[in-house]
Amino acid sequence: MIVDTQIISYCYSGRWDSKKAQSSEISAITAAEFLTFHTREDGTVDYYVIDPERYGNKHSLSMTQLNPEIVGNAKWAKTGAKKTDSVIIDFSNEFQPYRIYGNKSITSILNNKNIEAFKLSISHLEKNKQKNLKKKIEFLFDNDVKCHSLNKRMCDITLDLFIKFLENTTAKNNIKNTVNDLLILSTAIEMKTSISTEDKVLGEFAAKVHLAKIKTNSNILIIDFSENISNKLKKNRESKGYINRGWSCSFIKGYL
Repeated sequence: MIVDTQIISYCYSGRWDSKKAQSSEISAITAAEFLTFHTREDGTVDYYVIDPERYGNKHSLSMTQLNPEIVGNAKWAKTGAKKTDSVIIDFSNEFQPYRIYGNKSITSILNNKNIEAFKLSISHLEKNKQKNLKKKIEFLFDNDVKCHSLNKRMCDITLDLFIKFLENTTAKNNIKNTVNDLLILSTAIEMKTSISTEDKVLGEFAAKVHLAKIKTNSNILIIDFSENISNKLKKNRESKGYINRGWSCSFIKGYL
C-alpha cells in the first residue's frame, strides 16, 4: 500500500505506531516532502539530491571519500539543479511551471539504502539539519519503505485529474500542493494499488473519477485503485485533454 506524506510523518513523529510504516510504499513526491528537498513556492530548495550513479557507484560504501572536494562545498551544492534529474510540468500561461528535483535520484537512494549518497547531498547544510535529515532517511531505511519515481504516465493521469478538478473548483494562485497531492494519488492509480491518505477532498475526487472503492478509518481514507476501470472511463482517462490547453510534462537528466 502507498502512504502519503502526512501518514509517513505520523509514523515518524510517534503519533502513530512506526510499525504502520513497515514495508509501505511512497511516491518520490512524498520522499521530497518528508525529506524537505521539495521546491518551495518561491522556486527555492534546501538542497538537491545528487544522482548516486554519477558521483560514485550507487552501492558505494564511501562516496564522500570518492568526492572529497565537494563534501560540504556550499558553492558546489548551489549548482545541484544541474547535477540531478528533474520533472517539469508546464501549464502554459495558466499557472507557474511546476518542478521537482531528484525524482529518480531519491528513488535509487531509498531503494538501495544508499546513505552515503544522501550524506553527500546534504553535507553543506548545518550540522543539526544534517542530523535530522539522516534520522529521517534512516527511519525509511529501517522500515523498508519502497519508493516509486514519477513517470510520464503518472504525470498524464495527474494533469487529466487536475483538469477535471478545475471544472468545479477555483485553483489557488500557487498550485504546488494540489499538484503534489495529485501526483501521489496518480502513483497509486498507475501502480494499481491502494493508498492511505488524510486528504479527503482530493482523495474522494480521484476515487470518484477512477471508480475506486473507499474505506474510512477514523480520518484516514484507504482508496483501492487495484480494480480495472471500465473501458469507457479508461478511454476518457487517457484522452490527454490537457494537451489542448498547451500543458506539457518533461523529464530532464542532470548533465554535470
